[in-house]
Amino acid sequence: MGSIIFYNILFGITALAISPFMVALIKRYSNEEKIFSKGFFKDVRFDWKVALITSLWVIALFYAFGISETFFIYSILAVILVMEAFVDIRAQILPNSLNFIGFLVGISYAYIVSVRDIATGMNLLLGMFTGAGIFLLIAGFALIVYRREGMGLGDVKLMGVIGLFFGFMNTIQIFILSFLVAAIVSIILLITKIKKTTDYIAFGPFIVIATAFTMFFPASVSMSYVINLLQK
Repeated sequence: MGSIIFYNILFGITALAISPFMVALIKRYSNEEKIFSKGFFKDVRFDWKVALITSLWVIALFYAFGISETFFIYSILAVILVMEAFVDIRAQILPNSLNFIGFLVGISYAYIVSVRDIATGMNLLLGMFTGAGIFLLIAGFALIVYRREGMGLGDVKLMGVIGLFFGFMNTIQIFILSFLVAAIVSIILLITKIKKTTDYIAFGPFIVIATAFTMFFPASVSMSYVINLLQK
């Protein structure tokens, strides 16, 4: 019990400690500034939203996975996704450099997994192509049929990166959940007149929410629950 409390405090403090640097990166990505140019440390500041979301997410991952490879990989991904979400909300972009960092971590993870189990490693690669492919098809369909951007390339790249961590079925679940959450939130925003039908609503945060859910409730668990529910 004492060790659990110790690790909770340790990981919570670690997340809180890096959050001001995340805030600085979010600001610079949002303004499309050079990341590590002069004055970077002036942008380092505390933001309770970034700190709270990051620390709670990391602590929840520790509770779910303990000190494990999955915990550390998901924690790194969580930090990247928190920044992606805030940048998308503020500037309607998903930075290429953040996606690239996520890709490097994901492809390294897929390689390590492949060394141990080639089938699982191939599933992770399939997840990458599935995530990017589905969103690329949506983007192309919107451009051809509606003559407008229906899905940004940043979303396509982000889903490809996420697929590297989760594999085929989990990527499909993230795809479905992200659109479901987006539909619910969009309806609420329209009903409350916070947004208009012509306003842009960032899709990145919905991908992040769906990914967070899938970390704790992968497709195998979700499908079992749905099947049991339908059988009652």
